[in-house]
Amino acid sequence: MTAATAATSVDIELADGHDHNHYELRHRKTNDHVPAVASRPFAGRIGGNAEFTLAPDDDDFKSVISKVPDAAATFTWKQSLGVGGFRDIELWKEATIEGVGTCLQIYLAGLYAIGLGHVTTSTSLGPITPAAFGAIANFLLIALFVYAGGPVSGGHFNPFITMSTFFARLSAFPRTVLYLLFQCTGAVIAGFLVRASLDEPLESFQKVPGCYIDTSIVTPAQAYVLETMTSCALVFIAFGVGLDPRQRQVFGPALSPVLVGFTLGLCSFASGIARSGYSGASMNPARCLGLMAAGERFDYHYIHWLGDITAAVLNGILYWAIPIYKD
Repeated sequence: MTAATAATSVDIELADGHDHNHYELRHRKTNDHVPAVASRPFAGRIGGNAEFTLAPDDDDFKSVISKVPDAAATFTWKQSLGVGGFRDIELWKEATIEGVGTCLQIYLAGLYAIGLGHVTTSTSLGPITPAAFGAIANFLLIALFVYAGGPVSGGHFNPFITMSTFFARLSAFPRTVLYLLFQCTGAVIAGFLVRASLDEPLESFQKVPGCYIDTSIVTPAQAYVLETMTSCALVFIAFGVGLDPRQRQVFGPALSPVLVGFTLGLCSFASGIARSGYSGASMNPARCLGLMAAGERFDYHYIHWLGDITAAVLNGILYWAIPIYKD
């Protein structure tokens, strides 16, 4: 058929009453070339509910898994601990996104955390109002960043989430190490960028909500229990709504980031008003690392790591005892 004949046929079809927009849409779908999307399978993708993983019957399964074990829904500890992933340039790119995203996220979080820190006791409700505003801000911040980074790196932007996916055998060891390295680097950069932007005294950074603990009132044991239990609640819900494949048909990749963000907001609010001298659970040790480095004070900072590591290990044991897949 010649071009002229084809054009005439189209004109006849349209003249007969066929919808013009429908024809154009069908024509584009049939003939337009759409480039492949650059997003690799990853079992530990927040909000993915294991939907974006590589199936064993895929032609490239063996070659991909040999380099990136966590592209599959399940893999062994031997595969996870392999160091071959450190040679994967794409993994380094994904870790870079984690670093950049963590830097931007903590920069914004640092701005409103320091702003709210000034009015902690300035309202008629004491710390309740600032804690509520902080929870709402955390909810929006986390949900939006998970949406932004999920297709590339999995949208962790938090060492606690990365460690939790490692112990639950959803992230391989090379990915975990690189993510932690880049997340912490981005967090420290963000802390000093906040300090350079605001020109605040060091005291403002030393009392950031979610990181500040009054050592004269709160004991290390109390801080450890508060951090561990709050982090356990966060990871339990986050895994249930954002990583469990049994929720794939219920939530899918669209709603899960909102639920994860809402969970973090709830946990930060609950822990922020519960104990005098305790400004709330960290649930993100990189955030406290960056802002406390900018404030040049690390009171109880080890608890932000120790509590989160404990919660990550406990969550991993739970997933081992009650696996999400049948044998």
